[in-house]
Amino acid sequence: MNIITSIASNVTLPVIREFTYVLMYNQNLINLETQIQKLQREEKEMRHSVEAAKRNGEEIEDTVHDWFLRGQAAIQEAQHFLHAQDKERVGCLDVYSRYTNSQRAKALVDLISEIKNETFDRISYRCALKCNFSSSARGYVDLDSRTGMLNEIMNVLKEDSDVHIIGLYGMAGVGKTALVKELAWRAENDGVFDLVVMANVTNSPDVGMIRAEIADGLGLRFDELTEVGRASRLRQRIRQEMKILVILDDVWGKLSLTDIGVPFGDDHKGCKVLVTSRDLNVLTASLGAKKVYRLEVLSEDESWSLFEKRGGDVVKDLSIQPVAMKVAKSCAGLPLLIINLVEALKNKDLYAWNDALEQLTNFDFDGCFYSKVHSAIGLSYDHLESQEVKTFFLLLGSMGNAYNIKDMLVFGWCLGLHKHVDTLADGRNGLYKLIDNLRDACFLLEGERDSVAALEVVRNVAASIGSKVKPFFTVERNAELKEWPRKDVLKNCHHIFLDWCLINELPESLECPNLKILKINSQGNYLKVHDNFFDQMKELKVLSLGGVNCTPSLPSSLALLTNLQALTLCKCILEDITVVGEITGLEILNLEKSELRVIPPEIGHLINLRLLDLTDCSKLEIVPHNLISSLTSLEELYMGMSNTQWEVKVKEIEKQNNNSILGELRNLHHLSTLNMQINDTSIFPRDLLSFGRLESYKVLIGDGWKFSEDEHENYKNSRVLKLNLSMDSSILMDYGIKLLMAHAEDLYIAELKGVQEVLYELNDEGFSQLKHLNIQNCDEMEEVIGSTIWSNHDPAFPNLESLIIHSMMKLERICSDPFPTQAFSKLQVIEVKNCDMMEFVFLHSTVKHLSELVEIEISECRFMSYIIAKQRQEDAGQTDKFTLPKMRSLTLESLPSLVSLSPESCIDDTENSNDFYSQLLSDEVEFPCLETLKLHSINVQRIWDDQLLSHSCFENLTNLTVDCCERLKYLFSYSVAEKLVKLEHLLISSCKLVEKIFVRDEIMSNIFHRKSPVEIVPLFPNLETLVISHMDNLKSIWPVLIQNSFCKLKRLEITSCNQLLNVFPSHVLNKLQSMESLNLGYCLALEVVYEIDAIREQELEIEIPLKTLSLEHLPNLKYLWNKDPRGKIKFQNLFMVKATKCESLKHVFPFSVAKDLLQLHVLEVSDCGVEEIIAKDQGEVEEYVGLVFSRLLSLKFLNLQELRCFCSGNHNFRFPLLNQLYVVECPKMETFSHGILRASSLRRICLNENGDKQYWEGDLNTTIRKLFSKDFQGR
Repeated sequence: MNIITSIASNVTLPVIREFTYVLMYNQNLINLETQIQKLQREEKEMRHSVEAAKRNGEEIEDTVHDWFLRGQAAIQEAQHFLHAQDKERVGCLDVYSRYTNSQRAKALVDLISEIKNETFDRISYRCALKCNFSSSARGYVDLDSRTGMLNEIMNVLKEDSDVHIIGLYGMAGVGKTALVKELAWRAENDGVFDLVVMANVTNSPDVGMIRAEIADGLGLRFDELTEVGRASRLRQRIRQEMKILVILDDVWGKLSLTDIGVPFGDDHKGCKVLVTSRDLNVLTASLGAKKVYRLEVLSEDESWSLFEKRGGDVVKDLSIQPVAMKVAKSCAGLPLLIINLVEALKNKDLYAWNDALEQLTNFDFDGCFYSKVHSAIGLSYDHLESQEVKTFFLLLGSMGNAYNIKDMLVFGWCLGLHKHVDTLADGRNGLYKLIDNLRDACFLLEGERDSVAALEVVRNVAASIGSKVKPFFTVERNAELKEWPRKDVLKNCHHIFLDWCLINELPESLECPNLKILKINSQGNYLKVHDNFFDQMKELKVLSLGGVNCTPSLPSSLALLTNLQALTLCKCILEDITVVGEITGLEILNLEKSELRVIPPEIGHLINLRLLDLTDCSKLEIVPHNLISSLTSLEELYMGMSNTQWEVKVKEIEKQNNNSILGELRNLHHLSTLNMQINDTSIFPRDLLSFGRLESYKVLIGDGWKFSEDEHENYKNSRVLKLNLSMDSSILMDYGIKLLMAHAEDLYIAELKGVQEVLYELNDEGFSQLKHLNIQNCDEMEEVIGSTIWSNHDPAFPNLESLIIHSMMKLERICSDPFPTQAFSKLQVIEVKNCDMMEFVFLHSTVKHLSELVEIEISECRFMSYIIAKQRQEDAGQTDKFTLPKMRSLTLESLPSLVSLSPESCIDDTENSNDFYSQLLSDEVEFPCLETLKLHSINVQRIWDDQLLSHSCFENLTNLTVDCCERLKYLFSYSVAEKLVKLEHLLISSCKLVEKIFVRDEIMSNIFHRKSPVEIVPLFPNLETLVISHMDNLKSIWPVLIQNSFCKLKRLEITSCNQLLNVFPSHVLNKLQSMESLNLGYCLALEVVYEIDAIREQELEIEIPLKTLSLEHLPNLKYLWNKDPRGKIKFQNLFMVKATKCESLKHVFPFSVAKDLLQLHVLEVSDCGVEEIIAKDQGEVEEYVGLVFSRLLSLKFLNLQELRCFCSGNHNFRFPLLNQLYVVECPKMETFSHGILRASSLRRICLNENGDKQYWEGDLNTTIRKLFSKDFQGR
């Protein structure tokens, strides 16, 4: 029974359950409709939550997106099912249909219920903020200087794992923020970093706000209450990113990355920090940046480019553009000022532009344009590190447009800018420190230590600030002083600078009770100074007069200047300067270039004098006995460029007193600087131990030497000794000379007798301090470093940077083996000229010591066979490569016997019977950094191996000159050319055997014969300039080119190539997309410039950016274009076209080219056979098509015997700006043109080349017709 019951139960229950579906059919449909409604309500509520999250800037979780998709799919499926059921219920459903549909409805109910009941931990999240600056928000415009720096910084960020902090600095308004925003955007979009965050620091840094900005970029919220806790949390969050860039913009002072919470270095090597500042010291000293970059102002071209891009169409308006260009030029290259101006003037009329230009040129800081720049520079001034730096900056502002290190030293010393200094040498160091501080703060432009320059806008801001602190009066150099300031202004003046101005006369006196510095340098005439001129300047500390006539004596009121510390009388006419001896507090006396015959004995009273400058006093004859020795405080004495007459007088005085005047130098115990020139070696003081105390000197002994301007102009601190001992070499034994030679940094030696080598015979200590050695005309010298006496373990020339050797007839070598320790280890430049006995420059074994060599120049050595040679027999089999890793320039000139750079470069000659084939360079000699190669008059047959290795050592070559190499047959194989990817400038001249510049090699042969697949690379993709001249047999210029070959070529110049028939074959036209300048001359066979192949004519649709075209002495030139391009090739940028002595040329432009010359300004045609300038159109163009030359200013037609008209077609011409037309010796020109002609600005025609013979009859055509009518000719 139980079994039966069990069986019945197992069978009945499933049947009942399945039958239930049939019974519950309608209820299941109702339940489904209910669940759909519930899910729709749930979905609506969820969507509200999603929208609220989006409004808060949050991202929606993927699970929520998936829930919406599944819910929508379920609802659509259920609604489709219900719709189908409504149709089926119209009729009668059988039991099976009710069963299956009810079952499906139940399943959909369960599905929708499951979806509705799903819950989420969260529906949204806050993501890290992206650097999604828009293009306008970034404020970046693509300019070469900015893009180059951006790419350089990006490369360091990507590739240099040792650099964790990078700095970018520049003056206010130069565009630092725009650059780093662009860098941030690129770094994130290009995937260089996983995340980029940026914070603005400002001049009032708030560490909490900086941290918060970074945290926002990371999507981080702080729960910590303390600053330390938040810093730790931020540090932990940053470490979670593999590659992250943190940008801190506008940092002004010390800033702790640790306090902020930014890990760097070993703490997190994947975190790079980029910092911008106005001050270099902030980046290096405060933040420890390992790499820093200075962002300079824009060039004039880039300023205008930025102006154009931001100004749009308004700066293209012909009425506004000339003023706009002046405005752009006046913006000092500051993007901030340029952009502010453009935005302010964009929709303004011409008067507003002129007003802006007036404000800029007058530096109206109260006007609207300069206010931001003034306040920005003023803020930088406020943050200068010390009061001394601020005072120095304001002093520069008061000095006008001429900065002179010599003046700065004097002014700084006398005004007490250098505290805690005892000597002028210390003051000079203090001055350099002040200059460095201002340069680091970007108030001064980059430059040499003694070259100081500032932007005009910076100078004027300094002047604006300084005039309120210490009023001054300044007239710019070379300007005219029209009137002196009012008395009330002069009373308040602290400084007056009139530096080489045009001054008519000086007033009788100046009432300036507060004046500290007075500088009056007169240009054009010698001013007279009144006797009481200085009566009311009792506080004066510095007086500098130039170009004044102080005869018969200096003004007596000069003695009243008891506070005077520095007196300069430069280029003055002087007689009696006795009164100077009364100014006992004087510390600096400069009489440079003044006409003075006698130094009075009273000058010896100046016991406080520290500096005496008698440089170039050409008429000086007498320096009293014991005068020099009485100046016991003297630290610096300058007596360069003395005259022969003075030396004669010195010799006479010494004979009378039996004492050496110059020997008095031994009594000057404080002397640290000496400039002296002595032509007569007999008066040179002997055995002066005081020479050993000199810290700086320039001593020139013997004939032939001259003080260069920079050697006396700025009181430079260096040690120079020049010896020409053609008459007396015994001075070399003098102990004083030995001291000078031992400590010299620059040593010049000429015409030494009895000296065979430099090192041992002239200095037995190895010239340890010498940096520059110049040897010339020493006929007995055989070596620089001898081999027999000098020990190779002793140092020789360890700090030498340049070695110049000229006209040494017996010199055989620079150094023999074995090579001394550390010799030439810092040598950078070697120049050898006119040394006929030299067969090589260095031995192979020497090269490894020349790792710092940068430049080699060898010329006019008749027997020079190799530059680098082997010496020992056992070296013959040695084939090791050698490298000069830093060499950037190699010049070889007039070396008729040169075989190659080294024996390794020679190769077997398989075609001829010679033992070897002369080849200059090969992969055996590596110059990985070589940039410039100049070859002139050398007789090698090849320059390099035709199959250079893929890692060619010439791949950094940027400049190549090949001139007068008469055995060369070609310059490049394809394999060589493809390696020279960085070549920018190429000059080829006077290589008589060259027929082709490029020749095929194995690679090109495989390409042409399709033997094997070879990757073809563009040739010379960075070449900008190509000059080819005097190539008598040259028939072909271009190789087979692929895209991007010669793509940057801007200037092409071809002269005296008499076998050349065309310049541009059709296959190269679409490659030369950057050509701006084309100069062709004296190519006697040239027939066509642009050759357009009939087969390719339909394919060409290119724009050539040519701006200038010059054609000269091309007697067979028939066409510029052998066919009318028909608009396929356009020259819309042509600015200037000149053609002369092209006798076969019948017209200049085809009609289709002429109608696109929208930028043409100048057209000159002379001594040519042209019949018309623009050829009559032969196509289907309507007769009355008009041409407008909207920018053409000047037309010159000179000696055109066949010229009949400008264009014979019946076209209309308009020349709105044409104001200059020359028609000279054009006897067949009867009219200008046949259509309507308008030249509204033209008022005359010039009939001769000087332009002084003119004619006009109301309009251009009438004038031409009357000018050449028979009646006019008869008259």
